[in-house]
Amino acid sequence: MTDTYLLNKNHLSFWLRRLKSTHELIAPVRDASGDIVLTEISQLHEIALDGPALMPSPKEFLLPQNEQLFCYSEEGIEEALNKRNRIIFGVRPCDVSAIGILDRFYLEQEEDTYYAARRRNTVIIAIACNQPDPTCFCLGLGTGPFLKTGFDLQLTDLGDRFVVEAGSDTGTALIRDFSHLFTESTPPDAEDMFEARLMSQSRFEKMINLEQVRKRISAGTVSNAFWDSVALRCFECGGCVYSCPVCTCFNVVDRPYTADSGKRFRIWDTCMFKGFSRMAGGAVPAQNMRERTKRWYHHKLVHWPEQFGTFGCVGCGRCAVACPGTIDMATVALQIKALENRKEK
Repeated sequence: MTDTYLLNKNHLSFWLRRLKSTHELIAPVRDASGDIVLTEISQLHEIALDGPALMPSPKEFLLPQNEQLFCYSEEGIEEALNKRNRIIFGVRPCDVSAIGILDRFYLEQEEDTYYAARRRNTVIIAIACNQPDPTCFCLGLGTGPFLKTGFDLQLTDLGDRFVVEAGSDTGTALIRDFSHLFTESTPPDAEDMFEARLMSQSRFEKMINLEQVRKRISAGTVSNAFWDSVALRCFECGGCVYSCPVCTCFNVVDRPYTADSGKRFRIWDTCMFKGFSRMAGGAVPAQNMRERTKRWYHHKLVHWPEQFGTFGCVGCGRCAVACPGTIDMATVALQIKALENRKEK
C-alpha cells in the first residue's frame, strides 16, 4: 500500500528547483526540432510534460549507449564508476517497469558494478499515463499506464494538481523533506484518480496477450516459414533493439592510446546483427537472418519468462515506430495469433 499525497501544480517548479540543488535533474524537454528528449535540466521552464507517451527511454542513463568502464596503464586500473545523485523526472510507467526488468538482469545473480553504481544513486519519479499513444499496449501486460509498485514516486495529473504516490523510502523522504508543499489526499481525490485511470484504459487502441503468443511459440506451432517471412522484412538496422527500454545486449571494446595504456568501453549491441555471436576463431553460429530474428522473439517471449518470470517487453510500442519493416513486437504477436486462429477454423 503506497502513501498518497497532493501537490498543487503551482508548487511543482519550486519543488523541482529544490531537488535540483542536491541532485542532477533529468527530465523531458522539447528540442529545437520539436522532438521530446530526456536530458539534464539547466532551466526548469524547459521541462515539457505535454509530450507524447512515446518519449525516449531513460535506459541510457542507467546503461549508457557508450560507457567508459575503466582506464588501464602500467600503474594499474582506475574504474569509472558514476555515483552522481540523480533524479529522472517524468518517466512513463512502462519505462519504470522496464527499469525493474533491467534491475533483475544486472543486479540479481551476478551484480554488474557499473549499472549498480548508477542505479543506486538514481531516483525515479514517474508520471502516470493519462493519454496512451496508438502504439502502446502496456495495459495488456500490466506494465502501465499506472503502477502500484516499482517507482520512488508516481504522479497522476488531475488538472490543477497531482496525486503523488510514494513507492519507496526514498520517495517518502522527498515528500517529508518538503512537507509544507504536500497535503494528504482525500476521498474525492481518490475518485478523480480512479476516473482518470478508467479514461486512460479506454483510450488504448491495442490489447495484446503475449502469454498466448508465448504458449504457441513454446509449443512449436509457429513454423520456420513464418519466421522466414518476418526475417525477409528485416532491414538489420537495429532500430527495434536500440529503442527498446528492456534490451540488454552489449559489446566491450578496448581503445588503446599507447602500447601500455588505454580505456575499455561498453557499447550497445544487438543480437539481430550477425557479428554479435561471433566466436573466437571467427565462427558465427547465427548466420541465417531467420535464426537471429527468431532468437530475438524467443528471448523476449520465452526465455525471459523462464528465467525472470516476466516478458522482455513492456508494451511501450517504440519498436513499432522504429521498425521500417513492420516486424515490431505487437505486429508479429498479432500475426502469430492470427495464424493459430486460422488453424482452429
